[in-house]
Amino acid sequence: LFFTWCQQEMEQQQYDPELYTEEEMETVERHISNYFGSYEHVFHELISPDIHVDICIIPPTPSQDYYKLVTLGMGAHQMNVPLELAEKKLERAELMICLPPDWEIQNSDEKWYWPLRWLKILARLPGEQDTWLGWGHTVPNGGPFAENTQLSGIMLLNPGAFPPDASCCVLPNGDEINFYQVIPLYEEEMQFKIEHSADELLK
Repeated sequence: LFFTWCQQEMEQQQYDPELYTEEEMETVERHISNYFGSYEHVFHELISPDIHVDICIIPPTPSQDYYKLVTLGMGAHQMNVPLELAEKKLERAELMICLPPDWEIQNSDEKWYWPLRWLKILARLPGEQDTWLGWGHTVPNGGPFAENTQLSGIMLLNPGAFPPDASCCVLPNGDEINFYQVIPLYEEEMQFKIEHSADELLK
């Protein structure tokens, strides 16, 4: 176990990931707790080549009987947003997804793990492809996420069951972290959105 820890430390030292400042981290953590719920459990990332992406696990409550998984670290990277949108402060984002109360969060089988995997994939996509993610964007998987579902793509929306202010966290320097909810889609829904629009799909 000690050897494994040392190996991970040596591997991590080879990287220089983009990180929040301490003040930024405290601001984002406070925003998550205030708007999505308190959390004690975090899936900490061991190796972070580009950004350090942890996932906060907010358990079900009587008033919100579902898990909320929220990324923490994606927003340290400024995405390559088109110039015409520069004034809208869309360069930085975090993601969240809601899951049923009986979801086996600790299970590494892909039929349970794919939401966590996709939070990680989406968090890194803007940096890896020099692009950006925002409201209404869809990303296909190319097939079902796992053997027990036909869901095969995602769309990003504002967090739906939360106060409007949950969508935006203002950092001490005035930058904004936009929070988007990951909504899994079926192939037919993906195609409808591509052929029409996110607004039409929501209707």
